[in-house]
Amino acid sequence: MTKTGIFLCVCPSATSAIDIEKTAKSIELADRVVYPYRYLCSQRGLRFLDDCIDKDKLDRIFIVACPEDIHRHVFKRASSSKGPGIEYINIGKIKDEKGLIDSIKERLKEDRGKVIKEEVMTREVLVIGGGVGGVQAALDIAEEGYKVYVVERTLSVGGVMAQLDKTFPTMDCSICILGPKLVDAGKTPNIELITNADIKNITGKAGDFNVEVEIQPRYVDMEKCNGCSACVEVCPVILPNEWDLNLKPRKCIYVMFAQSVPLRYTIDKEKCIECELCKKVCELDAINLDEEPKRRTLNVGAIVLATGTQTFDASRKKQYGYGRIKNVVTNMEFERIICASGPTSGELLRPDGKHIKKVAFIQCVGSRDIHFHEYCSSYCCMASIKEGRLVMEHDPDAEVWIFYNDLRAFGKGFEELYVRSEKEGIKFIRGLPGEIRENAETEDPIVTFEDTKTGKVSEIGFDMVVLAVALEPSEQNPRLAEMLDLEIDPHGFFKELNSTSRPLETSNRGVFLAGTCQGPKDIPETVAQASGTAAKVCTLFSEINQPAKRL
Repeated sequence: MTKTGIFLCVCPSATSAIDIEKTAKSIELADRVVYPYRYLCSQRGLRFLDDCIDKDKLDRIFIVACPEDIHRHVFKRASSSKGPGIEYINIGKIKDEKGLIDSIKERLKEDRGKVIKEEVMTREVLVIGGGVGGVQAALDIAEEGYKVYVVERTLSVGGVMAQLDKTFPTMDCSICILGPKLVDAGKTPNIELITNADIKNITGKAGDFNVEVEIQPRYVDMEKCNGCSACVEVCPVILPNEWDLNLKPRKCIYVMFAQSVPLRYTIDKEKCIECELCKKVCELDAINLDEEPKRRTLNVGAIVLATGTQTFDASRKKQYGYGRIKNVVTNMEFERIICASGPTSGELLRPDGKHIKKVAFIQCVGSRDIHFHEYCSSYCCMASIKEGRLVMEHDPDAEVWIFYNDLRAFGKGFEELYVRSEKEGIKFIRGLPGEIRENAETEDPIVTFEDTKTGKVSEIGFDMVVLAVALEPSEQNPRLAEMLDLEIDPHGFFKELNSTSRPLETSNRGVFLAGTCQGPKDIPETVAQASGTAAKVCTLFSEINQPAKRL
């Protein structure tokens, strides 16, 4: 006969409305014993749990306590060596002893006579998103010997970090840091990169997820292409380059950027005139204009969400004139302008060829704004300081103005970078501009603002205005949340299991979070979280499967 132990955690904050003694008398029978204990999650409480399992030879255990997501791992470790698995009843959702008694009795009826099978555990991992967070998580998991699939919607892994010129606060070359990670991801045997692909469906549970992936055609054979670029030289079709935010042209057959991984060409079929010149010059016979989408089903034990973010459409902030005033740009566009691999080869030039000598950076465009996003986007203050320093590195005589609401220099080395930048000549104006208009003759943006420290209202012309735009949740999030039965927060980011104690996990066991899919973050925080998530995945895989047991 199965003997069941029901452990009631008598925590005053959770059980004040419940008569524990009455509950115990109502459900205690010969085959079940009720064990009330004050603070069951304490060290003494866990010792009490172990002693009762040994002394009364319990086959089945119920824990009636705080939500499972808070204490599951504590009780699991305490009982794992004793044999029986643990079943939970969340006392926080129960209002009185009748509700608790009914809940326990209902659970006792469930599964009686059924066999608890050994948990299936496929020790392979899916990482959704190939930015720096997804790549870091994949590298760490693969290093532990597990197979990792990285599914990325674009043609290459790398994400936003690959578009940046430098990183803060160290001012290191962004691609110099990221590039080796991308190469490692492409060459590590345990990592398979599935680019230009989308997740179509996910079913299953922790240890046994089935994921349907659709891979869009590149019209270039990935196995045959060696990235020689002979096809690019003969292609007659010239298009705007999305990677450079349409500030630079590309051919109809192209790679995303010079350090793309995989470094394989793709034909923009919608714009292709099918002249087949690329096919004629390709000695490897890699061009296939009739290629169709392909479907794959992956069986994995864990999923890491690293879907990243997208940037706020600055044209919605109409008073700043983005899209109307030629020399008002976003900070991502400015990153490409100032980057050596960008449209001007790193020279500070406007589209009309004028050298940029005076630049204004405007903070909180779409962030901390009741009309758009009330949250802080976290990265913007330091990104503008970094970009201002880059202007002064290119031209020591240049003027840099940063208009801010509050400066948030919260990370390691951030405050020091801010103080150093102010000493070296960057002007910080507390007050966000009310309007930007254009000088009709010079095409210079004219910024109207109030310095709230002095109360003075001014108008100043600049060669260029750079808008620090908000980070928004990826458009993939709602669809993936529906597939995985996850919560998203009011802003659209994935909701963690517990923001204090379980920030890397979700309500769906086996599904983890990495990077900005959870909320705005900078690069160091994203990388740190990705490595933490990788450790969580490996911990899941290290769990010992329980032997089959009859209830």
